[in-house]
Amino acid sequence: MKAWRIENLKDVKMDESVLQRKPGEVKVKLAKVAMSSTDLAFFADEKHTFYIPGHSAVAHVSESDEDSGLKLGSRVVLSPYLNVTEHGAEVIKTMGVEVDGLLQDFACVPQENVFALPDGITDEEAVFAEYIAMGNKVFESIECEKGDYIVIVGASTLGLILGQLATYYQMVPILVDMDAEKLELAAKWDIYYTLNPTYDDLERKVGQITGGRMSEVAIIAGESVPLNTALRLVKNEGQIILAGYILKAKQPVDTDIILKKQLVMHGVCNGDGEMSSAINLLANKVIHTEGLINHEIDFDDFPKFVDECVKYPHKFNKVLVNFD
Repeated sequence: MKAWRIENLKDVKMDESVLQRKPGEVKVKLAKVAMSSTDLAFFADEKHTFYIPGHSAVAHVSESDEDSGLKLGSRVVLSPYLNVTEHGAEVIKTMGVEVDGLLQDFACVPQENVFALPDGITDEEAVFAEYIAMGNKVFESIECEKGDYIVIVGASTLGLILGQLATYYQMVPILVDMDAEKLELAAKWDIYYTLNPTYDDLERKVGQITGGRMSEVAIIAGESVPLNTALRLVKNEGQIILAGYILKAKQPVDTDIILKKQLVMHGVCNGDGEMSSAINLLANKVIHTEGLINHEIDFDDFPKFVDECVKYPHKFNKVLVNFD
């Protein structure tokens, strides 16, 4: 096995070791892993653990148990969500975020983390399955009806997928971001309301769009506006959902607004249990992904990508790492 291991964006090392599959695991040969400068932000913390990145991957089955139902060489997408027992309780940890990830030529993962891909889904689409899975989990956690307005803060990969899911579930998304190109991409995908805080008075605009009612829910999927600003875009007794793996910025929270408006706050940090639904949505062409990948590199060139992200932290949306 060859894997890239990084720490604090200062040191990128190649790990080489012998990989032994255990019963109940599937050994896979990685084909493509999606990475971004945002993913690498996990390693900007000086106290971050030294491990292998990568939580979005497509692979081919190399070895599995006879009763797995997986054919040798079959194309699969990997769920990065691991069920782990910690302090006597079962918790979910994400590969590439909290434990070793998938940026390696071969990997052994639990059989339940391996999902066969239909021919109609390309590798480039499949690497976004986990984001769709997390998006589905977000919509499971909110109390909304058809026609309700939902503010989505951040046109990140997750934010753009959430906007499309909102439309699919017959809700009305209002996407907020300062990146005009990403808002333009959202508009192509029929996300009708896009707001840029550089030019728009968000509270006034959301009030106009919703007829003064304000949004039922605000989903925080990026950091394009302060959290306290997002709180003002939601109606009384509305919901605030913090979605994603890590909110990088330590933001102050105005508890006075939360108390006066009686808001409910909730966090969603994984898409465990939703991978099959995500694959189905991709197969039915419900979610668009074209334009999300803006660069490709070879596995051996990964250290150059890290250097580029250190110099230009917001240069890349998603980069596809290709294996031989």
